[in-house]
Amino acid sequence: TVTFETAVSNLFPDTHAPNVLEELLLSGGDDRTYLDPATGRNSYHVGPFVLPDALVRSSCTCNPLTPLASQVAQRWQRQVLEAEQSEFSAIMEVDVRGAIARHLQLPDGCGVITAPSGTDIELIPVMMAKSFYPQAERVRVMVAAMNEIGKGVALAAGGRHSSKAAPLADESILAGRSFHQLSNTEDVSSTIRCTELDARDSEGRYIDHSETIAKEMAEARAVGEPTVVHTVYGTKTNKREPFPEGTGCDEAKASTIVVVDACQGRYSRAEISALLDRGAVITITGSKAWSGPPFSGAVLLPPALMSRLRNVPEADLWIPDMLAHYFTQDDFPTSLPACRARLPRLQNRGLALRWLAAIGEFEAYLAAGGDSDDARAIVAQWSAEVSARIERDHPQISVFEVNDSIINITVASSEGAPMAVSALRKVYALLTEDVSAALSAAGVSLSAEQEDIAQRTCLIGQPVKICDEFGIIRLALGCPDIRMLMQDRNVALAVNTDEQILRKISLISKYAAELEV
Repeated sequence: TVTFETAVSNLFPDTHAPNVLEELLLSGGDDRTYLDPATGRNSYHVGPFVLPDALVRSSCTCNPLTPLASQVAQRWQRQVLEAEQSEFSAIMEVDVRGAIARHLQLPDGCGVITAPSGTDIELIPVMMAKSFYPQAERVRVMVAAMNEIGKGVALAAGGRHSSKAAPLADESILAGRSFHQLSNTEDVSSTIRCTELDARDSEGRYIDHSETIAKEMAEARAVGEPTVVHTVYGTKTNKREPFPEGTGCDEAKASTIVVVDACQGRYSRAEISALLDRGAVITITGSKAWSGPPFSGAVLLPPALMSRLRNVPEADLWIPDMLAHYFTQDDFPTSLPACRARLPRLQNRGLALRWLAAIGEFEAYLAAGGDSDDARAIVAQWSAEVSARIERDHPQISVFEVNDSIINITVASSEGAPMAVSALRKVYALLTEDVSAALSAAGVSLSAEQEDIAQRTCLIGQPVKICDEFGIIRLALGCPDIRMLMQDRNVALAVNTDEQILRKISLISKYAAELEV
């Protein structure tokens, strides 16, 4: 049996000898999780290991391996690694997809399909639309909230590769211990018309695209083309797009599929149920608020659409070769045998382990009462106290928006105006580094307290462009943070983590010129 862990040993720097667990967690993914040989971290400044001393508010972007996720992964490691085909299939069917359905309290008949990430899962709605309407020359896709969703989402939704390397590859490539380099010649974008809709206008205000969406759907219906309309239930700033009206997506033979991007994971189970009742297809991940290791994705299909897909004649089922770079048989439920038969019989053990680790975190979050009004009230108290600290003690930082468990902040440049995204990217990187030596070399004299802050590793949400003039960075609570708040009821302790991060942001802002921001 070919396994994915054999393909990742070359992704670690020479200075780091990875253990089997680390190799497994990194396997079956894409180039976003590749490690920089110089730092031993990926582009999000984390890796498949615990960072015990880091100050973490990065669950809206990428998580380091949490202590609980590490324990869960270690517990499953041997079983996942040694599982034969049938046993591995059972793990994916029962312990991954079954657990997702159980913890989200999905209705009977709801389908769950897994993928290496929340980006890759965007290929599934297009596959469904093409299968439902095999005579249509193309599918029209509309992707909302550009710049506030993952940068690869529009690429995947438009039938294009979103990574330079495939999460999966054929057996000969895996046996050669290298990843398959993807080519645009094998994508399916020629069968898709993808319209990208910006999240905000030039002044940073949210745009209502209702008229544009309605016009596109009307044009598509006139020429017999199916449509896929994407909306977002939690953007990078945790804004929620309105559910598109007039789609008819809940009708038996609907020509429009509404995809709700809920990949941030900041929702209640009641909200998921309500979206499914409206006929929405929902994309989720285990690697944002759930706080599992990067990356893992899944799509939730409401019962009616699941039944419709199951009943597509085999000759009409549209599964292009491109999908074999992302999906295996075991990503699809056993109730979709025709789909499974068209996909590789490989075991993405890394994906299984990442999902199992994320499920462990989500299960503990639920057990602590994380999906409750009480928890939401505590999160509101946290955001209010952090916002008050910013206003009172950090004049170089301003709150742009507070959206539940994400606080979006601007940082002032030396001229006093909010920094643009290009500068914030440098701030984001410097927060993960020890900047004390750089400041000392620039002639800055630090107090003992400032020296300590300068040395801390701070992980926060990546910068987001709001408009040409400025962007924001983010402080986000994840499931482990909310679980701890529910268990110890100590909001002050949680706020202390944010205070230390804010102090380092303020320090970097104050000495932006010396640090070449």
